[in-house]
Amino acid sequence: MERTSRQSGDGQGWQSAALASSAQDSGPEPSASGARASLYPSPELFKNRIQDHLEYICRSRFFESSKRCQQFLRYIVKETIEGRGDSIKERNIAHEVFGKGLDFEPGEDSLVRVKARELRKRLSEFYEATPPKDLYIELPLGGYVPRIYDPSRPATPVHPQPESAREAPPSFARRKLLWMLGGCVGLLGAASAWDLLEHRRSPLDRLWQPVFATKTPLVIFMPILADRVNGKLSDRVGIGPTAALRQAADFLDVHKYPYHLRFGANLTFAQLREQPSLLLGGFSSIWAQLMTRNLRFSLSGNEEFSNQAIIDTQTKQTWRPINPTMEGYADEDYGILCRLFDKDSGQIAMIAAGITTFGTEGAASVFFNPVSFGELVKQAPQGWENKNFEAVIRVSVIETTPSFPQLVASYFW
Repeated sequence: MERTSRQSGDGQGWQSAALASSAQDSGPEPSASGARASLYPSPELFKNRIQDHLEYICRSRFFESSKRCQQFLRYIVKETIEGRGDSIKERNIAHEVFGKGLDFEPGEDSLVRVKARELRKRLSEFYEATPPKDLYIELPLGGYVPRIYDPSRPATPVHPQPESAREAPPSFARRKLLWMLGGCVGLLGAASAWDLLEHRRSPLDRLWQPVFATKTPLVIFMPILADRVNGKLSDRVGIGPTAALRQAADFLDVHKYPYHLRFGANLTFAQLREQPSLLLGGFSSIWAQLMTRNLRFSLSGNEEFSNQAIIDTQTKQTWRPINPTMEGYADEDYGILCRLFDKDSGQIAMIAAGITTFGTEGAASVFFNPVSFGELVKQAPQGWENKNFEAVIRVSVIETTPSFPQLVASYFW
């Protein structure tokens, strides 16, 4: 069972996103005011450029065979450039693009999410075959509001030196001295070049680098829910782990990294020692309970919702869901996210464990969101890339949708 996903990005921010250079993708986008005024004095002219680029994409061999993907892309781009990004919801897409009725229920029909994955794949294939020189349209993971970049322009104008300010060519002696100095600097630079490249990689890239370095498929574990009447395992999975699985699949597909999916009891300790793993679920997952029970932040309680909590074993601080129900809902929930290096096997286990299903989803989302994970790294010590860590997050829940996770505690060792 799945449900609607959250949007990411600012629906009104297409102008500023369009000005972001490719070298600044991992950082904050420039504001829509100053830079746009100097580069694009006419918003209508820029809209026309976007429309032309959009039609060029839709006429390409990567989209000509899928009218639905064309309609999907046209709809979300039009809504964005017309300033209606906040209306790009899963239910609205189903209605406007796929002709579904107003009674469409995203939690019961994954049509939009499936097509969004196909759309991202087609866009990726298009830009791989046609490197962007004009504009670049991206559909971010976990959302439906596109980002539009102009790779041909820097984020700030470049001002060349006036001719009168340029120096005359250096003499031969000066050139020789500069070559010698340059050689010394080159030797020093070569020694630190790798460190510099590592520093420039985003924290999220550095989080996943040890996993990708194993070149072994990631095991993703999905717990099976027990029947609420007889306590036996059912054929249901939680909506939180399901949403987390979708985020993981999208992320790994983009990075072209393989993964294996395991349900319920279909995961052995031997498999955890043989390949990296992503373990989803809290009290529904025996693995999450076993692997966090001796850590600083651990799951505490039994099957009764009123007794379930996350506890800091050092300070004894306890986090409990607000207004939990027997159906597994709550107004506010907490979750643990954890990355562990197994000393014996060298394998990596990543855990997302919520008190309810919404805490699981919120914790897992940090593993795939550069903004969320960037907040965690702000509290990290030097060399965190090779350390174990745990964190506790909080989410508010509106109907069946958790909010953006808030970091409340973290620990590295």
